[in-house]
Amino acid sequence: MPADFTLAEADKNSAQTLAAIHEECFPNYWNSEAFTDFFSVENTFALVAEIVTRDSCLVPCEEKKNTRVTSHEPLGTLPVGMIVYRIAGGQADILTLAVRPSWRRHGIADALLNEAMRHCEKLGAASLFLDVEDGNQAAIALYERRGFTHLRRRKLYYRQKDGSYTDALVMTRKFA
Repeated sequence: MPADFTLAEADKNSAQTLAAIHEECFPNYWNSEAFTDFFSVENTFALVAEIVTRDSCLVPCEEKKNTRVTSHEPLGTLPVGMIVYRIAGGQADILTLAVRPSWRRHGIADALLNEAMRHCEKLGAASLFLDVEDGNQAAIALYERRGFTHLRRRKLYYRQKDGSYTDALVMTRKFA
């Protein structure tokens, strides 16, 4: 398993990458057009977490051409997570944060959130808001560790694949 990852800024040209990650993580995912639309609004930002690959198994088969890779040099990057956020009127909102299931529990979400928080505070946001699905204990725990508190509940907010709905918890964090 690769030992490191990098965070890179993303924009409307990254819409397909962002949509692919989102599709893998959520039952009602946003397509690339939705991500392109986000960037049409001023002060919308995104970061992508990329694994620096040194392992030939992470290179698509078409590129390997059945050869054995023995170099210890990086072969490329694999996008495994992302965050999209917006700042307006002294308030910031996380629109989405996602890490591909096979890459969770490696500190990627934590790094994405920390960098977005740093950027929001630097640009003058006094507070940061987000919605998280009630029952997503890993995400709720991450946000609580970063100082977010529960503000309110949005009843029947997230639609599931089976047609049922779950609540969203609105969480907020104030900057010093």
